[in-house]
Amino acid sequence: MATEISKSSKRDASRKEAGGMPENLKELQQAYLPDACVYETEDDLIVSLDVPGVEKGQVRIEVDESDTLQVYARNGFKEPEGALFREWGPGDYHRSFRLGQGFDKDAIQARLDMGVLELRIPRRQEAKPRRVEIQA
Repeated sequence: MATEISKSSKRDASRKEAGGMPENLKELQQAYLPDACVYETEDDLIVSLDVPGVEKGQVRIEVDESDTLQVYARNGFKEPEGALFREWGPGDYHRSFRLGQGFDKDAIQARLDMGVLELRIPRRQEAKPRRVEIQA
């Protein structure tokens, strides 16, 4: 199965981009590019994103008219006093993926569990692989 998915991502978010965000995400801070795993099954495209410190109410997922899947999130991490080293801290996550035409963008399911956001994007019925019987 070959799925077309091209990724575009942003390491920094500007305050201008916050216009379409929900109120609780409007003031964008430092933006992180979350690690992602993308794989497919016969029925779905699955995107898993590593978003430590994020709670359910701090995530926004949307697909725009150009079939670009956008994920925005804000973590609730509090900077510990005296921190010597960290690879992430208070801030926002943003990741985007361009979906192919074979996916049902209106039926995306999302689940957040232990800092991993999993998105299931079902294939349209006509895009699912099918077998052709050979007649004798």
